[in-house]
Amino acid sequence: MEFWLKQGSYSLRLPIPPADYEITWANNNSSFLVEGIGEVSFLGKPKLAEIAPIESFFPNQNYGFCQYTGFPSPKECVELIELMISSGKPIRYVITGTPVNILCSIESFKIKEQDGTGDIYFSLQLKEYRVIT
Repeated sequence: MEFWLKQGSYSLRLPIPPADYEITWANNNSSFLVEGIGEVSFLGKPKLAEIAPIESFFPNQNYGFCQYTGFPSPKECVELIELMISSGKPIRYVITGTPVNILCSIESFKIKEQDGTGDIYFSLQLKEYRVIT
């Protein structure tokens, strides 16, 4: 599986994929108690998909467990995501080999350095974005 963030001509394949991913699709269904019938259910429209935070790191060197070589530096990865955020446009979150190909807004992006390697650890919170026509 490859994890991609795409926006227009910009794209970033995560060099170190997250350990897992979780996405929840649900509907705005409701139910009511009707006298003489009991509980009845009314089907609603879909909610926005809930995407669990994406957590990994941008490596400062080529570790054996990196998915590919020639990846951008941690600084370049952070700058690219900051550019996507500041554009005011949604991104596309794609996980190859899965049904995940979702238009999203970036809700938050947290980074930290922790072990002196120059690697930048991150947490990226996305939310499904629905285009209103």
